[in-house]
Amino acid sequence: MLQTLARRTEFLTVLRNRNYRLYYAGMLSSVTGQQMYHATQLWLVYYLTGSPATLGWVAGVQAIPGLLLMLFFSALADRVNPKKIIIMGEAAAALFMAVLATLIVTGLVQVWHIVVIAFLTSLANSLDHPARRVTWAYLVPREQYIYAISLNQTIWNGTRIFAPGLAGLIVATVASATGDEELGLGVSHYVSFLGFLAMAVAIGMIRLPQITRSTGATVLHDIVEGLAYVKRNSVFIHLMGLYFVAGFFGHGYTVLMPLFAGEYLGVGVGEFGVLLAVTGAGGIVGTFGVASFGRYQNRPWLILGGSMLSGVGLVLFATTSALLHSYPLALVLLFLIGATSSVFMVAAGTVINLLVRDEYRGRVMGLRGLMWSLIPLGGLQAGLLASVIGAPLTIVLNGAVVIAFTLLAYVFSREIRNLRQLAPEATRAGPTLERADG
Repeated sequence: MLQTLARRTEFLTVLRNRNYRLYYAGMLSSVTGQQMYHATQLWLVYYLTGSPATLGWVAGVQAIPGLLLMLFFSALADRVNPKKIIIMGEAAAALFMAVLATLIVTGLVQVWHIVVIAFLTSLANSLDHPARRVTWAYLVPREQYIYAISLNQTIWNGTRIFAPGLAGLIVATVASATGDEELGLGVSHYVSFLGFLAMAVAIGMIRLPQITRSTGATVLHDIVEGLAYVKRNSVFIHLMGLYFVAGFFGHGYTVLMPLFAGEYLGVGVGEFGVLLAVTGAGGIVGTFGVASFGRYQNRPWLILGGSMLSGVGLVLFATTSALLHSYPLALVLLFLIGATSSVFMVAAGTVINLLVRDEYRGRVMGLRGLMWSLIPLGGLQAGLLASVIGAPLTIVLNGAVVIAFTLLAYVFSREIRNLRQLAPEATRAGPTLERADG
């Protein structure tokens, strides 16, 4: 019994590393602020406009910096000290949060302010996210990659449990005390400001080892070289395709959650926060499940099964919310969506990190981030489509796309079906991917 428990919790040993602990604490603070910001941003836009199309546009504008600059910032992360990049990005995001919070509490905020701040904050995130993905891989030994990736994912899922609820609690408490819900939204943004600032401080305290840097003549040369590397190793292309579908179609439902909460489930801002939180709770369960069975990390059924079941969950959530209006059932289905989506993300992310060569890590992780940065653009398509055909049918269609693409990946991608032979085990360095591909 004790031996079994020790094996299931072995992933926590990665926290013995001082540098990774600092990274983890900083990420926890930053992502908490980011999740609170997203939750209050959605409710603020809904509070001011009540328009699904406007929710979509605000989400969509956040995809622009990543689409235009992610490859450049990723190549930069392979050339420049990633600590400096992260500190710059987090400090800039903190400044933007402070400005927006001040506009809200002074009663001056307008929708165009929210759009501009959303764009600028996304620009700051696009700068530092590739550097984050480079940094953590140098803080832990290779055999602990699966543990670090899983714990990194617990941050995103864990903060989805409490950060939206914390934001909702702040808004509700301030509104109850002052009668001003908008003031509560402003206070929540100030807390987000502190989260971004804490990340900049924590990263400044990390000691990085010697890092293999890109030696290309220019950043443009590095970008082209990185794309050529991915082209030579088609498994990356197939995994990126799954990430694209998961980001663009699989997460568009989050933008429409205020509508589901208010119009289909008949609940308010507090329960809206719980809807977002329970998705994170499911994500935590899925993440810990993958981490505790790390020896299965290169199994294709983890990647394809997680993607497939998350699509099925989306279809069921949208259908039952529209027909049954059951808040408890919605909570259960969102929990399952969070769990299965996290299984996919952790498994696919681990395989990519095991396969990529160090000098290309920033650029390949940047491509992965580019696919994931399409989440806001997926929110735009969901918002615009929902304004025409309704939120439930929109999410049903999005879920169906996830299911269909996962099936196509299984049928047409020999590399994904053969991941057990292609991906080296986490406990050894293994051959380079290009040699493994022949």
